[in-house]
Amino acid sequence: MKSFFISLLLIISIYSQSNPLKQPQNIKLFADYLFCEQDYLRAAEEYISLKDTYLSDTIIYKIAKCYSIIGEFDKSLNYFFNIPASSVFYDNVKREIGKIYFLNEDEISLNKMMVEKENSFNDLLKLKIALKLLKNQTDDIENLLTYDGEDFITLRNFYSQRKNPDYKSETVAGILSAIIPGSGKIYTEEYSDGITAFILTGIFSYLAYDNLKHEHNFRGYLFTGIAAGFYFGNIYGSVASAQIFNAKVDFSFLRSLSEFLIMRNYFVKEYEFCN
Repeated sequence: MKSFFISLLLIISIYSQSNPLKQPQNIKLFADYLFCEQDYLRAAEEYISLKDTYLSDTIIYKIAKCYSIIGEFDKSLNYFFNIPASSVFYDNVKREIGKIYFLNEDEISLNKMMVEKENSFNDLLKLKIALKLLKNQTDDIENLLTYDGEDFITLRNFYSQRKNPDYKSETVAGILSAIIPGSGKIYTEEYSDGITAFILTGIFSYLAYDNLKHEHNFRGYLFTGIAAGFYFGNIYGSVASAQIFNAKVDFSFLRSLSEFLIMRNYFVKEYEFCN
């Protein structure tokens, strides 16, 4: 019985070694298929199962790319850093690493990646500028925007928007509504709210005045209280409206910056691995 089990294990071992699905070239073909089907985690695992002798720069790049796409940045960096400077992928590897540092908001590591004589320098510089815009560090980047090119023109426009945002003053909004109820809301472009506040405050103020004039004190004081509530509430609401307006300005800026970076693929070149 013991010899039977030994023979069985030997047969299984020989079969597994001769199994065509376990041949490196077939593993690679299957991994390539998974990669092109955007099944990046399984593709990476299949590539990794290849022996070291089959791990070319292209396969290592694909493994790193797979992990980067699915957000496993630490694993991605480990493989990107294994691609030598002599590789045809090297310049783009620097961009890929820069993209990861940007997404992690790691400005220190991004700075260390930037070597002026390398082809990737300008693209990494764009990421650095974008990161500072993201963090609203406008004082640090004016001297970085002197380079030519369409991307730098766009980044200069973003810089102008960030440096001089189209904010509404909370103080002005409050003062305007204190002088003319509703005008602070109109100033913050909440036109319907501003007109409504003006009308309601005016109506209840008139009712309060008219009732007090005719000595209907209870109704006079009641309408006075309601008018005062609308008046002071509108002042507070105008200040809050200015804060909301400014938050929308910031959100719109960040969304536009993000859309620009996604459109430009964070300045990373994409290779056509799938035909």
